[in-house]
Amino acid sequence: MHDTYHHGDLRTACVEAGLALVHDGGQDALTIRGVARLAGVSHTAPLHHFHDRDELLAAVAQIGFTRLVERTRRAIADHPSSDGVGRLRTYGLLYVGEAIADPGLFQLMFSDAACDTGQEAYELLLELVAASGIGTQDPERLGLLFWAQVHGLAGLYAEGKLAHELVDLAPGQVPPRAEQALDDLISAIDHPDRRRSR
Repeated sequence: MHDTYHHGDLRTACVEAGLALVHDGGQDALTIRGVARLAGVSHTAPLHHFHDRDELLAAVAQIGFTRLVERTRRAIADHPSSDGVGRLRTYGLLYVGEAIADPGLFQLMFSDAACDTGQEAYELLLELVAASGIGTQDPERLGLLFWAQVHGLAGLYAEGKLAHELVDLAPGQVPPRAEQALDDLISAIDHPDRRRSR
């Protein structure tokens, strides 16, 4: 084995290896030795870029938040006619979708090892809440309410509590009941007389 990655980016190789381990076995499956093995380097090589396992866990968790932000912005760009409520709905659906697609990574994203990650994703949520026009309260207050509800729903899927709803779903598909729950949430905090078209 060698201490350099064949693309010259050992740090990226270690994070990608960590993603694979977490996807297959959850946070407990990610070890420095396991990452080194998948990256094809010596067992001490990852420590050249990560002080310890927790630092590596945080780097892997940050990828989850980065994906959420990038996918949300891409979906919004792909549907420029979507209104503010529709964009907020997109964020919520993608949030739940990420938990379903990679429950191990989702759980890592909100573990103690990842306590300093995710700020950009939260700021995007507040931006979308402020632009949505729903409610009359402070965006941060509504953002916390929206996040708490969507995160709770996503967690139920990630933990397998609603596994029966995932049977026969196509890759990337969010269960209809999750969509209904998200719509109910938006309606509950929206102005009663506001009419939406999506």
